[in-house]
Amino acid sequence: MAQLPPEDSSGWGEYLQAIVPGVAVCFALGAAARWMDANIIPEQLFVVNYVLIAIIMGLALRNLFPGTMSILGEAIEFSARVCLFIGIVLLGAGMNLREIFTIGSSAIIMVAISITFCIIICGWFATRLGESRRWGHLVGVGIGVCGVSAVMATAPAIRSREREIVTAIGAALLTDVMVLLTLPALSAVLAWSDTLTGYIAGIVPSNTAQCIAIGYAHSDAAGAVAAVVKSARNALMPVVVLAMTYLYTRRGLPTGEELRVGLLWSKFPKFIVGLLIAATLTTLGLVTPEGAAAADELSTWFFVACFVAIGAGIDISQIKQQDLAVISFGFPMTLILWVYVYLYATYILRIL
Repeated sequence: MAQLPPEDSSGWGEYLQAIVPGVAVCFALGAAARWMDANIIPEQLFVVNYVLIAIIMGLALRNLFPGTMSILGEAIEFSARVCLFIGIVLLGAGMNLREIFTIGSSAIIMVAISITFCIIICGWFATRLGESRRWGHLVGVGIGVCGVSAVMATAPAIRSREREIVTAIGAALLTDVMVLLTLPALSAVLAWSDTLTGYIAGIVPSNTAQCIAIGYAHSDAAGAVAAVVKSARNALMPVVVLAMTYLYTRRGLPTGEELRVGLLWSKFPKFIVGLLIAATLTTLGLVTPEGAAAADELSTWFFVACFVAIGAGIDISQIKQQDLAVISFGFPMTLILWVYVYLYATYILRIL
């Protein structure tokens, strides 16, 4: 994370005067995005949610009124990073460390394989497009773990750029569109069992609400299975972030430098510690359900301001055709996940 306040600033007073108006704009546009999602956008347009609206608002601000960047530029940078870190820490208050131990070992193994597979395949595919493997890894984390939340938690750990973040979010959102349109119909036509449908619903979509909704669209039993499997994915998010941090720290070592605890810690994104502390407090019962709900709501506010800033950091004229190719890869990746879960559940877990 960059030094705050920046070296070219005379102090916190001058820095705050420079960023407060722009940060207020990000939160105001974020509030408008959430209001539109709740009051204007029909439920049938499930892909058009506050995340997408906030990013579009930021894009419009940057590309329709480019002159504002000379005034809001520093505030946009602050919102894209600091609001992200605060949101991630608050996100931890809604996580329970015991979840990973209360679900079946079969779900853990199944989920771990699917996450690893997504990250590796998406990283490989990105290099085939002539882009960085880091870009593909971020897409894989979004599809494999839990969509936007996983992307936002992983991005700073591997130093992703704004365009890469938007691409990964787009892949996760478009993937969920296809799954929501087809999975309930497939489960009915192919007469999948409640358990099989629950496993597929819990692993293939990226968003938690959509995973559970698809399961319950089949039956209450399928919905319960989907909730347990999705909990495994969510519980593994800190593990994935730590693994990606280790991978990119190791790869970023200077020639002849050895990996050691001190060096790894110096490069480790400290906000992850905050997330783990918050999750631990919740696990120990030191955070009430009301407190966790309040933290989750605050997290959403900081995230939506960050989404606006991410959109404002994108110059449409610089978007390449490859960006759309990486986003579109979410579709075949989803099909691969369907086949994997079906074969694993059918032939290894013996679920019919």
